[in-house]
Amino acid sequence: MGNKLLIEVGIEEIPARFLNEIGESFKKNFKDFLDSEAIEYKNLDVFYTPRRLVIFVNEISDKQKERIFKIRGPKKTIAFNENGEPLTPLKGFLQKNESKIEDIKIEKIGDDEYVFIEKIISGKKTKDLIKENFQKILFSISLRKPMRWDSFSFVRPIRWILSLFNDELISIKIGNIESKKETRPFLKTIKEKAKIDNVENYFEYIKKEGIVLSFEERKKLILDDLSNFEKELGVEIVKDEDLLNEVTNLVESPKVFYFTLPSRGKELPYEILVEILIKGARVFPGSKNNEIIYAFGVQNGIFKDSTTIKEGFMSVVKAKIDDALFFFTKDKEIEIKNRIDGLKNIIFEKNLGTYYHKTIRLIKFLKNLYNDLKLTEDEKATLDRAALLSMSDLTTLTVQEYPELHGIIGGFLCIESNEEKEICEIIKEFIYPIKKDDKIPESKLAKILGIVDRVDTLVGSFLVKLEPTSSEDPMGLRRISLTLLKILTSFENSISINNLIEYSLKTFDDTLKKDFNTDNIIKFIKNRFRSILEEEVLNYDIINCVINVEPFIPYKAYINGKFIKRVYNEDNFNSFILAYKRIYNITKSHNIEEDIKENLFEKDEERNLFEFYLSIKKEIEKRNIMELEKVYKKFIESVDIINRFFENILVMVEDEKIKINRLNLLKSLLNIFRRFGYYEEILKQ
Repeated sequence: MGNKLLIEVGIEEIPARFLNEIGESFKKNFKDFLDSEAIEYKNLDVFYTPRRLVIFVNEISDKQKERIFKIRGPKKTIAFNENGEPLTPLKGFLQKNESKIEDIKIEKIGDDEYVFIEKIISGKKTKDLIKENFQKILFSISLRKPMRWDSFSFVRPIRWILSLFNDELISIKIGNIESKKETRPFLKTIKEKAKIDNVENYFEYIKKEGIVLSFEERKKLILDDLSNFEKELGVEIVKDEDLLNEVTNLVESPKVFYFTLPSRGKELPYEILVEILIKGARVFPGSKNNEIIYAFGVQNGIFKDSTTIKEGFMSVVKAKIDDALFFFTKDKEIEIKNRIDGLKNIIFEKNLGTYYHKTIRLIKFLKNLYNDLKLTEDEKATLDRAALLSMSDLTTLTVQEYPELHGIIGGFLCIESNEEKEICEIIKEFIYPIKKDDKIPESKLAKILGIVDRVDTLVGSFLVKLEPTSSEDPMGLRRISLTLLKILTSFENSISINNLIEYSLKTFDDTLKKDFNTDNIIKFIKNRFRSILEEEVLNYDIINCVINVEPFIPYKAYINGKFIKRVYNEDNFNSFILAYKRIYNITKSHNIEEDIKENLFEKDEERNLFEFYLSIKKEIEKRNIMELEKVYKKFIESVDIINRFFENILVMVEDEKIKINRLNLLKSLLNIFRRFGYYEEILKQ
């Protein structure tokens, strides 16, 4: 084929937060178009910057493939008479489709035979199809916040269109914008436009101008510049992923610069200053010995001088630091305990009340949860106090300006208010992890408060029908559930999701609980848990094995899944799975309704299996074992005992009492195994 297609749509600056999803949607739409129209191609790339969306298709066919369409006609019974001569329905069908009697085929559908003809449709030219369909492709991009422009609704107004098939212009018109063999350089340049003769010429021009079309390449350039500055200046730069993605989509010609931080920045605590620089000024902090010295910004224009831009950023940073110092100084004037009442004026969610209501729920939730935790009375008192104060910093000027500092400001205000050191640390830590790869709290008590806070939000949101949809997640529940699971799998515990939901539900008003289905929220959390297990490179059968165990204890599922992965290919494990499935297959529809009766045993193989069952049950319950690794040897020992049982014992005997007793014995042992995994899910022969 050898043909190349390039379409560039020039747009007023697209908001950075929308750019990636717009680019991916554009790619999907164009690929679907090519596939549905049977246009062959080798590969398709989409590039995007704040000012342009670009489609590049390599080795694209100049026309559609010929296509054969089957057209169904009348039933055979009404198409021909008894002598096989065509009747009126068939004649009309042939005339309508410009076909002859020789063209027909008879095919059976169900119990009836029908007349068919095949029509070969010659392919249209690719250029003509693009001209006819491009506007629909473009305007089918999924948009969260479109704006009206020239009677159209799109992310931002379109300013130019470049569309080339090799060196030929494809005529495309959208509103009053017609495609031309022209493109534009990056924003704020003295050059107006550039003539583009062919596809190769376009990429040469873009490179010469310093424009980087690929998101990944722009991001890599920024990271490389930051890494080079780290070596040159001997600093450690906080490469915040969210900021990195944002600035990558704010520029199309990235260049990193740096400047020395104003001295007043040292008056702010390190954690606060980091957030001020990242969230407020959109710069990366660079530190030595835990002291921030430099700020690193990203400008648009590889070839542009940084002096003026740097001065602008320095002014912004200075203003942000001055504001933060003012806010923080004012915030310290009120003790944290005296801020609790102020939470009555801050709405958590309109149907769930204020943050004061949430605080009271957290304290009640903890009291329900204490039955599942081994905590001293002092630890419970510390946790109760931390929960009482945990939301108070939401009333501060600093957190109202920088919500990301919630918890961090609370921790500092606790110190200022002479609260116990452990309480201050809990409040400072419980908000983490905020994002997928954030740090996990070190303190067990901070982890517990973090769990309770997240479950309260999850359950409350499901109660008021704010669960996520395919396109919306107003309460951020996907992130919250993921970080909840990260905490639950980070330390040894037997906390089940089932109990957490039950305890949380008790703290909400009964009027909210109508039609609430616990299974929905458990299913939602399990789906997020799958992604964590997939990151551990667990096979889907291992994931199904551990995730379905009831009750759902994430820590237990996590460690047992990782252990099964280790032994998955061992002969011993395979032998255990075969023995397990022998029991499972014969007992899966059996329910235990009475105790095992030793006096009904007839053979030693029954007694041996019963003794093994009692010994492993006693060991697991005495030591409260959750880890498969700790009983794995015993599981392997069971294989010979189970196999000898089946070789010498007929389970389904005529004597009903003996049969039921043997099924009870097998099912009881199966239930012990199933405390650690549903091994019928393991795909072993």
